Amino acid sequence: MRTNSRSNTPPTHAPGKLLIVDDEKDIRSLMQEIFSEEGYQVMTAANGVQARQAWRDNVPDVIFLDVWMPDIDGVSLLQEMQKEQLLEHTIVIMMSGHGTIETAIQATRFGAYDFLEKPLSLAKLIVTAERALEHNRLQHENKRLKEKLPGLVMPIGKSKMMREQRDTIERLAKYTMPILLMGEPGVGKHFFANALHQVSNRKDYPIVTIHATPFSEQLGYWLGVTAEKNISVGHIEQIKGGTLVLSNIEHLSEEAQACLADLIFEQGYRRQGSDKLYPIDLRVICTTGVDLEQAVMQGQFRDDLFKRLNVMPIVVPALRQHNEDIPELVNHFVDHFQHTESLQPRHFSDEVLGLLRQYAWPGNLRELQNLVQRLLILGTGTDVSEEEVKHSLTQSSQQYYNSAAIDTTVNLKVAKELFEAAYLKQLLRETSGSVSETAKRSGIERTHLYRKLKSLEIDPKDPI
Repeated sequence: MRTNSRSNTPPTHAPGKLLIVDDEKDIRSLMQEIFSEEGYQVMTAANGVQARQAWRDNVPDVIFLDVWMPDIDGVSLLQEMQKEQLLEHTIVIMMSGHGTIETAIQATRFGAYDFLEKPLSLAKLIVTAERALEHNRLQHENKRLKEKLPGLVMPIGKSKMMREQRDTIERLAKYTMPILLMGEPGVGKHFFANALHQVSNRKDYPIVTIHATPFSEQLGYWLGVTAEKNISVGHIEQIKGGTLVLSNIEHLSEEAQACLADLIFEQGYRRQGSDKLYPIDLRVICTTGVDLEQAVMQGQFRDDLFKRLNVMPIVVPALRQHNEDIPELVNHFVDHFQHTESLQPRHFSDEVLGLLRQYAWPGNLRELQNLVQRLLILGTGTDVSEEEVKHSLTQSSQQYYNSAAIDTTVNLKVAKELFEAAYLKQLLRETSGSVSETAKRSGIERTHLYRKLKSLEIDPKDPI
């Protein structure tokens, strides 16, 4: 009896989901038996029609696809998969009893991962499937590492509040219920969500954060589309097994709230244009900076969603509520920027740390992080002086209370860009990151605003 080489996989997740497409019944049955014994979920299809139905109903991790079938050849079917964006989520391995080098090259050009010749070696089948899954995992992991923002792994500090936050994360990591994170902008709600993911058994799977407004506006991209001439697999399939963080959920559209309800109550989602429920295993974490109960009373948010999320609400405290943790946080940020951006470390004396503790921190944790980074970049001496801190805190205070300082040392073009950046950041903070509302209030067309934010390197989700 073969040993399952994936015994270290978290118990809530199977080794992988396979689709075997071959017109020979004996081959399908043998491969299904082999992979089922290895712990895989296996689907089979005898022709192109069955194959399309199978991958559209349940997105597989790996497809073994025969080149020659009675109704359509495998390369043409591979092109259909590419058109439907299936290959962003699925690895395809071609199989043929009389394949040619030209066919193998053509299949590779259209996105096939490998090409196996028949008769098939059972041992090679298993090894190829394992390598394909590992290749897929590494691709997604590399993408996540490139997109990942620097941040905390666990809440830092010795205060009672931070100890309670760490205990809460450790407890919640054992379960999969949806979580609601509340708190002011910049307090670290996304740090909390990331920490919860990293200490759970989902840590080897993706964590994706998306603001409610673009999620609502791009549901077709996230959920996929099922229409006669427009069929695509949604980006949500890349999160399976992992964690979806929806920020500022008070801005979800009605359709997006219905999607969230499906994810929470049905553990599935519906593609646009279809009522069919597609099962998916992921954890949902939502964040908000407003009183959701008030939004429910005003008819802007679903009552059933609020009640389910409110079973486990977590309030992430403002920095001014645990300012005794500032020395440890400063040390963490100094170390972080030293290793990630090669900035020279500087010493923060007790007097300087005392000044930082006296400040109100309207921008919370993110403001402190930005301040430390600025002091490391602009500072010249080994020690951070009290004058530097006072000057930086004055600038920071002006920024967060919308009293922008005018810098006459730069030319007019740069000054205009600085003003535009400060203006748009303030609007985004006031609208909780809503690009649509910011566009309306600023009088800028939304597409132009997206381009403007990109050119100014402003993240709508985090405009601090």
